Amino acid sequence: MKKVNKIKDIRNLVVLVLAMVLLNLLGGAWFFRLDLTTEKRYSLSDNTKELLAGLDNPIDIKVYLKGDLNVDFSKFARSIGELMNEFSIYGGRNIQYQFINPNDGTQKEKKKMREELSEMGLSPQPVFEQSEDGRNTTTHVYPFAVLTLDDIRLPINLLDNIKGFSGAENLNKSIEGLEFKFTDAIRRITLDDKPRIAFLEGHGELDELDVMDITDHLSQYYQVERGAIANDPTILDPYKAIIIAKPQSQFSESDKFAIDQYMMNGGRVLWLVDAVNITLDSLRSASETIGMMADLNIEDQLFKYGVRINPVLIQDIQAAMIPITVSGAGGEPKIVPAPWLYSPLLIPQPDHPISRNMNVVRGEFVSSIDTVNSQLDITRTVLLRTSRYTKVDQVPVFVSLGFVNEKPDRRAFTQSFMPVSIIQEGIFPSVFENRMVPQNMSANAGPVKNRSVPTKMMVVADGDLIKNEVRFKNSNPKIMPLGFDQLSGQTFGNKDFILNAVNYLCDDSGWMDLRARSYTLRLLDKNKVANESLYWKVVNMVLPLLSILILALVFTFYRRYRYRR
Repeated sequence: MKKVNKIKDIRNLVVLVLAMVLLNLLGGAWFFRLDLTTEKRYSLSDNTKELLAGLDNPIDIKVYLKGDLNVDFSKFARSIGELMNEFSIYGGRNIQYQFINPNDGTQKEKKKMREELSEMGLSPQPVFEQSEDGRNTTTHVYPFAVLTLDDIRLPINLLDNIKGFSGAENLNKSIEGLEFKFTDAIRRITLDDKPRIAFLEGHGELDELDVMDITDHLSQYYQVERGAIANDPTILDPYKAIIIAKPQSQFSESDKFAIDQYMMNGGRVLWLVDAVNITLDSLRSASETIGMMADLNIEDQLFKYGVRINPVLIQDIQAAMIPITVSGAGGEPKIVPAPWLYSPLLIPQPDHPISRNMNVVRGEFVSSIDTVNSQLDITRTVLLRTSRYTKVDQVPVFVSLGFVNEKPDRRAFTQSFMPVSIIQEGIFPSVFENRMVPQNMSANAGPVKNRSVPTKMMVVADGDLIKNEVRFKNSNPKIMPLGFDQLSGQTFGNKDFILNAVNYLCDDSGWMDLRARSYTLRLLDKNKVANESLYWKVVNMVLPLLSILILALVFTFYRRYRYRR
């Protein structure tokens, strides 16, 4: 009997071992992962999986978030580690990552590492905290990653710092954007054939220096060119998108026709248009001026596409500062910052991939936008709005720098959340439907298309939104970062807005949808933490021990009852 039982036990053991080996072999050949979170925060998009699986060469990723981190940044680092683990599963050996403590090593080693990070524009970020004893402490972290492919190094900032949000909210929004930031960097570092985009010229648009900063950033994704249409209806065909940045003179009918047919064939257009002729530079030289309506001869074209830029100027209580020269006590002039209501801080749409998780955008002499032709087969989304307290000035409008000395009467600011930028997607009608083709175009123009294929178009009622500041020192131009405000030391969202806009216009695969991911921020109740922390500590320590003790007693009594015979 004992021999039979022994053979049976050996047979069961062999079957168990074989089953485990078979399961391991199947697991190595095929695997699946279950994400039980409501937001699917641990699931990669299909685009990301395809990108990682298609890598030809190994990419080394160094994340500089390691060491003595507070609770929030430890959670942030853990989220990055979880994402890197997912990346390595789908990327295999072509994704190699490591976490580095920039404060580890000898003083010489730490200094060398910080110098290398500084050369890449990565400076430590201060973190202000209050300890349990009430003392304020400041630590510095490096929320950055550096991707390396062969000899190419690409640094990325992993931390979003959005004005008006708490530290916990900013970290949560940073976690939301991790997959997009890493996949965006991988796409940039592995990109061989860049699509072509162009800044349109020939109508007094901003010159190369005025858009130098955004051009440098766009060149990481695209071949950026400039040029005029020159009566050639096919000259725009090679470009994925065109940018019309602050035109100041009229468009000819032939230029309008080329842009129109470019859109009808699927081209994408970013319009940045001033409806009122006025600039801050003209005010600095004359201290006062009159803003007049700009006649660009594109009003009918935009109207046909479903948009009207109103010839008005917007004043907003939520506005940026400008430097003003005043006389000091001793008679010596000095420069002081003053609020300038014609430079509104525009509020981004929080749910769209272009404007999500972005700082406010600085405008300058902004107009409002209306949508028309509601029967068009297009979808519309407002991307930028004014604040709750807005005032509209009709043209002609008198503007003076002396307005900074007047306290605004909030009762006069009766408008709210006026649209300043709109994106439209769908099928557009041609402005040349039932119209003659311009004569100087007819020789090269093919059949006129009256309806477009599905495409995208974006309109911004502020031509200066894309313009960087240029300073001259000893006749040498110095290009300031787009959106950087020297008076406050902060960077507004202008650069991110334009970059996201162009990427969205050119995106046919849904990459920008990753920017729309949203995770629910579940914070602890601070009052309960302060008042009930001891109670919950005791519960968490005693309850598990008590549960084990009860189970042990139940098991003991059961065995005694079962085997008492």
